[in-house]
Amino acid sequence: MPEYSTIYITLAILMPLPDFSQLFENKALLSALSAVGGGLIGNLIAVLRSRVKTMEYTVHHDRVGFSADDQVFGAIRVTWQNHDVTNLFSSRVTLENQTGKDFTNIKVKVYTGDTLLLGERTEIPGTTYILKWTDDFQQQLRVLPGDVPSEQQFNTYNHSREYVVPVLNRGQRVVMTYLTTVPAGGQGPAIWLDMLHEGVKVQHRQVVPQVHGVPIRLAISVGLVVCVAVLAVASVAFTEPWAAAAVCMTFGLFAQSIGAFVYRGLRLLKALVVR
Repeated sequence: MPEYSTIYITLAILMPLPDFSQLFENKALLSALSAVGGGLIGNLIAVLRSRVKTMEYTVHHDRVGFSADDQVFGAIRVTWQNHDVTNLFSSRVTLENQTGKDFTNIKVKVYTGDTLLLGERTEIPGTTYILKWTDDFQQQLRVLPGDVPSEQQFNTYNHSREYVVPVLNRGQRVVMTYLTTVPAGGQGPAIWLDMLHEGVKVQHRQVVPQVHGVPIRLAISVGLVVCVAVLAVASVAFTEPWAAAAVCMTFGLFAQSIGAFVYRGLRLLKALVVR
């Protein structure tokens, strides 16, 4: 039987490409695209502005002293109001407003678990003001003349504080410092902060090494991205290899600082847009 082969024929239909210059000259089309783009950008900014803002707080502990029994070199005793304590720390809680928005009459609660709060000192850096307890908290700890605090009042005082911050402007912070102790002595103190205020929430931020006010890991990551962009631009902009290498080496040497400044610039731009 004769063999048949299959032949595929492809038809190419040439279509004229649109003339983009005519599209750009069409004022009605440009106006429509500008209106749509402006509306999308406006809605995006409105969504960002209406988001719940997030404040961050940090907690730092410094050991002041500890009690120990040494049969050879002697015993060490740490006391608080004539009572022996296992250890004593200075604990600092810092709340910072980096939201790009000002807030008033914020109620802040500091609380602990096994950690006991002893003495306290509060401040609003850059001002002469200190934080005051809320009216409800003052009422809980109110002791009539001639009476002594109840066990419940001692427990409330040793495990929590409630303050009212009259004004916390953008970029401003409040600092609360306590003498703390952990009766069990196995671990260090633990303190948390909470707030209930319209349009803002709070979250804890770990204390990490920073460069120019930016966490080092974040600064390095942003700096590497900038270096990759510089490498791409330099490979096209410079015809001489040594020039491109010199530019890339310079950016690479200062990538950490460059990343920190770029990140801070982006944060500033965001604050200007969504404030």
